[in-house]
Amino acid sequence: MPIASADLSSPHPYATERSWLLQAINDQAALCANLIERAKANTLAPRLQEPERFADIQAVLLIASGSSFHAAQVARFWIESLAGLPAHVELANDFCQQHLLSRPHTLVIIIAESGEAADTLAALKYAQQLDYPLTIAIGHHANSTLMQQTQLQLMLDVGEQHGRIATKTFCAQLLGLFLITQTLAQSQNQATPSDIDAELAALPDAITQVLNLAPQFTQWAQCLQQQSAIFITARQIYSPIACEGALKFKAIAQRFAEACPCSELKHGIEHLAKQKIALITCLPWDGLAEKTLADLRQFHHHDCAIFVLSDAVLDKISGLNTIQMPYKLSHLNPLLYAIALQELAYHTSTMRDSIERSIKKATSTDVA
Repeated sequence: MPIASADLSSPHPYATERSWLLQAINDQAALCANLIERAKANTLAPRLQEPERFADIQAVLLIASGSSFHAAQVARFWIESLAGLPAHVELANDFCQQHLLSRPHTLVIIIAESGEAADTLAALKYAQQLDYPLTIAIGHHANSTLMQQTQLQLMLDVGEQHGRIATKTFCAQLLGLFLITQTLAQSQNQATPSDIDAELAALPDAITQVLNLAPQFTQWAQCLQQQSAIFITARQIYSPIACEGALKFKAIAQRFAEACPCSELKHGIEHLAKQKIALITCLPWDGLAEKTLADLRQFHHHDCAIFVLSDAVLDKISGLNTIQMPYKLSHLNPLLYAIALQELAYHTSTMRDSIERSIKKATSTDVA
């Protein structure tokens, strides 16, 4: 059979890794809608939607690395606030190096991208040696070693993946952990918030609203590309999202970026404010929002560009560059800020390439 000739008149839509990355970011609304629908139909992971399996659980241990570690840190807040269970998060590699006592009635959740990383598999083996009664693997490859060696599995079907930068896989992990939290809450006879179902239904549209902010992220990227360093700050459940955002700026935009809790800005970063740095803040409007704004005011009179993502209207606050996020979701809001930071890192990377091409063009003209 002859091979069909390729259409060379237009580039393939996924001709570069960056095209795949943008596609993965844009896929997240549909991906979350699919996961929510499968959970509602009890076809996502039926064994994980049976509260009686977890009736004896008294604590939760989450183990992960990289972006999955940030997802686990977010889940800790959900598990403690919604399920009423103490939760602890460990880096996979560090967990293996500790001399720990076996803790009965502890659920172990291991989150991983590939399910084949040596440190993650070693962490599972160590947990099994400690006789933890129940293990759950959350991953993206059904046939991975991790999935085969745990008692329960949550397979997140995110579609084909390209490259090693976590975008849609990260948000899928967050959503999967939230769904497990719901089951744990039921197992502990915790009252389920009345708005949970409505919030899950609203999530895909809210993600679409974030993706539609791309023109504003592009404007910010023009300024961010000129800064010597980028710091991302947040509070409580949003602090792991800030860490994940900093990781995305390093991996996607190849810029120096670090995360810092808002309460710690005065310890170190304040001394850098006279330099050309950018400060990105996740500011959902809640009981701590005013305190966060007060922490930001110390940077107003320095050569520091301040960028604020918030669901509140902050356009008239002097010294702040603001983008208004969608209406705040009570529990799933961290997903929206994670996607916003992914988009911002992506557009900063494209701005970087545009500048480099301009420089090369100008240099070649000078040489000619």
